[in-house]
Amino acid sequence: MTSRRSPRQQPHARRAFAAGSVGDAGRVTLRVLAIPLLILGAGLLLAATLAPGAALAASWVRTVEAQVFDFPPLPEDLRELSERSVILDRDGNRLAVIREEDRVLVALDEVPEHVRAAIIATEDQDFHEHAGVNWQSIVRAAAGNVQAGEITAGASTITQQLVKNLVLETNEQTLDRKLQEAVYAIDLEQRMGKDAILESYLNTAFFGNRTYGVAAAAEYYWGKPASQLSVSEGALLAGLLRAPETNDPVGNPDNALARRNIVLGQMAAVGAIPRQEAERLAAEPLALNVRPRDDATDNDVVTYLIEQLKALPALGDDPERAFRYLATGGLEITTTIDPELQDLADQAIRNHLSAEEEPLGALSAVDPRTGELLAVGFGPRDFGKGEGQVDVNPAVPGLGSPGRQSGSAFKAFEIVAALEDGLSPAYTIDTPSPYQPAGECANLAGGWEPGNYADSGGGVMDMTRATAVSSNIYFSHLVDEVTGPARLKETAERMGIAKELGGNCAAVLGTDTVHMLDMASAFGTLANGGVHCEPYAVAEVRDRTGRVIHSGGDRCDRAVEEGIAARATAMLEGPISGGTASRNGQIGRPAAGKTGTTDDYRDAWFVGFVPRLSAAVWVGRESGNEPLTHPDCPQGMTGGCVPTAIWADFMRGAVDALQLPPDGFPEPPPLPTSQVPAVVGRQADDAQRRIAEAGFRPILETVADYRPAGTVVGQAPGGGSRAPTGSAVRLSVSDGSGEEPRIPDLVGLTVDEARAAVERLDLGLSLGVEEVPVDDIGQIGAVVAQDPAAGSPAQEGGTVTVEVGRQRGPEDEPSPTPTPTATPTLEPPGERPTGDPTVGPPLPGPSPDPTAEPTEEPGPSPSPEPTGPEPTSPEPTSPEPTSPGPPDDGPPGQDGDGGGGGEGDG
Repeated sequence: MTSRRSPRQQPHARRAFAAGSVGDAGRVTLRVLAIPLLILGAGLLLAATLAPGAALAASWVRTVEAQVFDFPPLPEDLRELSERSVILDRDGNRLAVIREEDRVLVALDEVPEHVRAAIIATEDQDFHEHAGVNWQSIVRAAAGNVQAGEITAGASTITQQLVKNLVLETNEQTLDRKLQEAVYAIDLEQRMGKDAILESYLNTAFFGNRTYGVAAAAEYYWGKPASQLSVSEGALLAGLLRAPETNDPVGNPDNALARRNIVLGQMAAVGAIPRQEAERLAAEPLALNVRPRDDATDNDVVTYLIEQLKALPALGDDPERAFRYLATGGLEITTTIDPELQDLADQAIRNHLSAEEEPLGALSAVDPRTGELLAVGFGPRDFGKGEGQVDVNPAVPGLGSPGRQSGSAFKAFEIVAALEDGLSPAYTIDTPSPYQPAGECANLAGGWEPGNYADSGGGVMDMTRATAVSSNIYFSHLVDEVTGPARLKETAERMGIAKELGGNCAAVLGTDTVHMLDMASAFGTLANGGVHCEPYAVAEVRDRTGRVIHSGGDRCDRAVEEGIAARATAMLEGPISGGTASRNGQIGRPAAGKTGTTDDYRDAWFVGFVPRLSAAVWVGRESGNEPLTHPDCPQGMTGGCVPTAIWADFMRGAVDALQLPPDGFPEPPPLPTSQVPAVVGRQADDAQRRIAEAGFRPILETVADYRPAGTVVGQAPGGGSRAPTGSAVRLSVSDGSGEEPRIPDLVGLTVDEARAAVERLDLGLSLGVEEVPVDDIGQIGAVVAQDPAAGSPAQEGGTVTVEVGRQRGPEDEPSPTPTPTATPTLEPPGERPTGDPTVGPPLPGPSPDPTAEPTEEPGPSPSPEPTGPEPTSPEPTSPEPTSPGPPDDGPPGQDGDGGGGGEGDG
């Protein structure tokens, strides 16, 4: 069976018929002859609005359209009007306008009646009477066009102009196009109605200077909404419609003024305004208040925001489609940008980078509790404007750069990784430069032997000190022998580094490229107690109807255990309080952060935070191929120089603007401690084993000492004390070359001088003091005797006793010597016991008085101060020497208190 198609489905057949029946002139004539049919249909349609038969009249028009004209019917869905989108900061201030056409849609009732009257008076005075086409105008135009053999004049109503704007989108002046425009206008009147047509026209009409629609024109020419347009202003806009460039009030104000006055006259002629008012207004000047466009799409901040918007699924499934929606969809985008902090960021950069030849700076600040991007500053000039520089911005994702190396700022992630692996902040090692890998980083292709800054040695240090001074050797040891590079990579990505990292050993020193925003976000994880909130800049997107199509935020997850975060933060306070950022990083409240400097001073960083604000600063050049110089950094641009100064300037203002309390960070949990073994007196190998088994790091220092070589002669902390597990115990080991200590000569010294001399031996000796009376006033207060004597071997922990002279008092006078008497005897005179050695032969002389008491020869009376030389036996000058030995700390294999050598940093 042969299928039949309607004439609407057979355009080619109709075209063939027309071409075969008549020539070119005949086709023009046929279409012109069809005009009365359209006029009749239009008249019927207009009458049908007042009487039955509207459907019949509409059918008549469609029949003429289908049988005579060779074009498709009016589309069911007309083109949606393009409307500009606006980007706002968090307070509702406009940051930028994104537009394909500068148009703001308004409802008809938002446009004053006198503005509508001005448009109708000059463009279509019969607008409310015709049904889409003005038959009188069409006849006049058609007669002229037939005579000329082409379209030389139009007769477009407001409805026809709207058809041209919405459907045809062409200025082609052909008979077919004019006929199609007329047919569509009649259909459109039936579909929409007068008010809807006028509203749509007011929103689509071109008013010059890239403005579409009455609202955009009112804003551009006078900086006001359409609802506030005056009669004179409405007349000026109406006068632009026919020739917007010729009558441009900015470029051709005289023409614009003349055209405005013509429209005022037309308004008076149709009774829209009184004649007297028209004459009064015609005497007034244009009184423009042109507002420069705030597209601001060449602004780095807005460029970044647009890139974020293009990535939103709510705007499209690919960036190109999303941007088309952004430029035409009439969206209202509210961002997280804080206007006051944004100004502070820009100003902080300009405070320290101003000269054209100086590097560029960038700063991003986030609220670590939410992830909101509060400020993203760039300066002091646009990226790519310097000589030899490329037009890419490495500070944030999406602006043409993969980021830049962060230097030592990346060590913060190794701190967290090491703490998570159970290492204590007290973990102590020696840090000679360069570092020789012995763990996962050993035997790498090309070798890896990092050194400290300026290749200086760092000495013995724990993690806290290594963080403050940014020891490359210490952190190279951690990634090599403690965590491994894979753990470092995983930790950094978990904390907020959004891009894929390389995961190599050198990454601990910041060789991976990262973006500034990611660094601020990742450090913010610590500021937020270990919870990472994904950073975002777009808070909300509403479509032209006010419906929310996207909401940002609410993407927070725990990334680091709270206690680990507190410990890492406590260590990161060190660079500001007394390390690489201490000169420029003080902000008058607790803060934490880390400096970073890359090889040859090509990039410099500081990333730091307070409890409710985290900010990262990068200083460099777009190309990254030349060292950075600055008058404030004569030794080279390090992270502790300009970047830290910019950060501190910004933070001081930001904490005040946000009214943040000067709170410190949460206290980290107490470090686990262990008892330190007593190892003084033991051999070094045995002592090291005991220290390590107890969970400490033995650090040996060889000292000149008289005890056998290899003997531990001192330790710090001392045996029996408690210290953080993993911390260092410094052991002083004898080299056997020292002289045995001996008691110094203390006679003639004061007590204080004697005590100091004894303490200098560092053997734990105590000083005993006894006072004795002296007659020589020069000896008062001075040591007159000592025990042990000077030169005696000094025994560790012993006592040296000294006698100190004092003035003699009455109590020191000697007692009278008693008169000796003979002891009476009971023996008979002349008889002595045999063998009594005391009895000798009788002495010559008179016989003793029998009543007298016997006497005996007195010996020398004791006296504190002999009056003359008295022969005495020689007295030894020193006690008997004793062989030195280890202090009493128990037999081998047992720990005891031992002797405590003084603490030292050896």
